[in-house]
Amino acid sequence: MKKLMVSFFMALSLNASAWHVKLDKAISLVDSCYEQTGTPLCTDEIGKELATTNIDARGEFVYFLKDKLNKNETKEVIVNLYNELQKLVPMYEELDSCNEWSCRDIKIFLGDVSTRYVKVTEVNKDLYVKLYKTQAVQSGRYALLMTLTEKANAITSEEDAAAMVSFAEFAKEYSRSIGDEYYLYQAGVAIIKNLTGKVLYAKPGHEGIYKIAFADPEFSRLVRVDTLSIMESNDRDALVVNFINAQSRATKVAFKQAGVLGNIFFSNEDVYHNDENVNSASPYFKFTLDQATGSVKGYLSTARYGKVEFSGSLVKSDKAVYSLNTAKGLTLEKIAASYQVNVGEYAMTLKLDKRADDRTLYQAALINSNAIISFNKVKYDETRGILTLVDSRNEKKLTLAVNTDSEGKITLNGVMINSPVGTIFDVTSK
Repeated sequence: MKKLMVSFFMALSLNASAWHVKLDKAISLVDSCYEQTGTPLCTDEIGKELATTNIDARGEFVYFLKDKLNKNETKEVIVNLYNELQKLVPMYEELDSCNEWSCRDIKIFLGDVSTRYVKVTEVNKDLYVKLYKTQAVQSGRYALLMTLTEKANAITSEEDAAAMVSFAEFAKEYSRSIGDEYYLYQAGVAIIKNLTGKVLYAKPGHEGIYKIAFADPEFSRLVRVDTLSIMESNDRDALVVNFINAQSRATKVAFKQAGVLGNIFFSNEDVYHNDENVNSASPYFKFTLDQATGSVKGYLSTARYGKVEFSGSLVKSDKAVYSLNTAKGLTLEKIAASYQVNVGEYAMTLKLDKRADDRTLYQAALINSNAIISFNKVKYDETRGILTLVDSRNEKKLTLAVNTDSEGKITLNGVMINSPVGTIFDVTSK
């Protein structure tokens, strides 16, 4: 019956006479509301009138409102529908039961309105959690995630970014818990990944090497992890976190696309990281980084050992690079050249130039008689005067302050992280 009615209404011009005769009074009230307030639902009389009709009329009223919204999607209309539909839904539940199409459709419509509502309101994590949990169907949750992905891309404040990351962390785990398709989980992951860079850009200095110790002696003896490395990848892999055995210079557990919420770092993609599920086959972590003291504290969980707590302190980070003097007005094209540098105790040449296959992109390499290290992810922050170079495997990264000496010669000074082996070297121009 519902399909026949939908087809019937789609074939009509959708004017007032096309709707169920019992809707004449309700439609008249809606038209009056538009004339007086510019919104469709301005009086409780509309709900009272709908209560006197039947299930078919109430179901058609949902389509009537959809048509009105599509023809007049203003902020005022969206806000009005968002607030007033929440009054109508309980009435539909009571009169029609949500086993019937009229009730299901008004809930789905409220979900659609909610998705439009978040576009026109301020960032609000609690609201997003509420809306996500009350979406009637999986497609509604996905639509909300896609809308919030767009909203996240426009975020400029650290506070809003943290709120959105907190919501996305909830959303992906909530979808997992209720059996949503995997692409919803991935959409939550993507929001966290995209915002991680914005959060960390606001307070640089986290990338580096940390010495850590685990509370469980047996874990420490068998796994022999004693070093933590944190590095940004300059691309879709976002934050890369490695747990390392420094003596053997080997990564024991590696993570990419990690996320940040305030000062809490956590694994993000394809892993559980909640406090309840400690038997996950995939390893996961969560730790707090205090940038003021350089201390870290948290846990690493594996299927074999469960959750094992650790703590540690900073060995060396890139924080000092951001306090160095830098030249203003330089561009990546101006600084593309060869430089003689010392990387720790090693004399090397750093070459930065345009790629032969795409002259709009840049590449770099560190070269000496014994080694060549290539960097294909090149970024230059003109505002800060900071050049960052990352290799294709997200293993090595140069963070360099770009300046000029008294003769106008460009100088590069900073650090290089070798993440998988847990080392970090000073880099200085000769």
